[in-house]
Amino acid sequence: MKLAVFSNQNLNPWVNWTTLGPPLLNPLASNDGARLICPPELNYRNRRAWAETFRGVRSSDTVFWMQGSSHAELPIHIASLLRIGAHRSVFVVDAWKYLIKKIGIYAIIQRLNPCFVAFREGYRDLRKRFPLGHFEWLPFGVDTSVFDSVPGKRPIFAYWMGRRYEPLHQAMIRYCLERGLEYRYTQRGGEFPNPFDLGRLVGQSKYFLVTPPNLADPVRTAGYSPFVMRYLEGLAAGARLVGVLPGSGEYEMMLPLDAILQVAPDGSDLAAKLDVDRENLEADEAVERARLYVREHHSWARRAQQIFDRLSSGKATGFDQN
Repeated sequence: MKLAVFSNQNLNPWVNWTTLGPPLLNPLASNDGARLICPPELNYRNRRAWAETFRGVRSSDTVFWMQGSSHAELPIHIASLLRIGAHRSVFVVDAWKYLIKKIGIYAIIQRLNPCFVAFREGYRDLRKRFPLGHFEWLPFGVDTSVFDSVPGKRPIFAYWMGRRYEPLHQAMIRYCLERGLEYRYTQRGGEFPNPFDLGRLVGQSKYFLVTPPNLADPVRTAGYSPFVMRYLEGLAAGARLVGVLPGSGEYEMMLPLDAILQVAPDGSDLAAKLDVDRENLEADEAVERARLYVREHHSWARRAQQIFDRLSSGKATGFDQN
């Protein structure tokens, strides 16, 4: 297999790109017969770069890229068409319910085989609505070079990264104020120019708050309650998860339940459960087991190998496709 791996690094990628795109695409492109191709913007001054892109694509028989939702950026789409007869595959990051129709239509038109989908709920709806398509569930991974434990004691009691669910957030604020504990939180991704600074902060935290996206944004998610990268990022850094499981059942299929302290979404039982959990020595052992498991089985490098094996030999990724 001669694989062209398209990266949108030259196309002003989305804010969380650094811990999502390169950690998957770079190891995938490092396999024998694979190469990373980064199409530039469509303008005349990039003509030499486009000539190089053309040569790289024309020498490939398989093309792969990552896209946010229903379609990739126009330069990547054009680059993928430079080799009409190539085997085509993609990883879809956000397969929300309102996007299923567009994703399905584009997947069939572009002959994507397979179209890997991160959300299991989205994958199941795509398979049901578009039986002629080739859809496979492939969960998110984690950048284990960024999210890792930091030696020594963990000075930060709890940390919440990115979008929050306000009732649980306020409950954690009250808990930490009453007990003199440090609670850190950031509102959106991209607040750390260097992702390793973010990873270091998570690696210094004892607890890492997680909730599925549907709690904070029920309109956008429209009933979907998917597993997202936050669950993996906290565990990869050795922090104990505290929060709410996704309703999709993906967490239970992938990770041990003893690594997360489940609490009510409104935080009504947070204080009582945290007081008990802080004295539970077995909780630390469960987190360490989960940390090692996540780093071995759910890194982006592992996902890259699963994709390469699937494209080159047809080997199943190992995830339940029912």
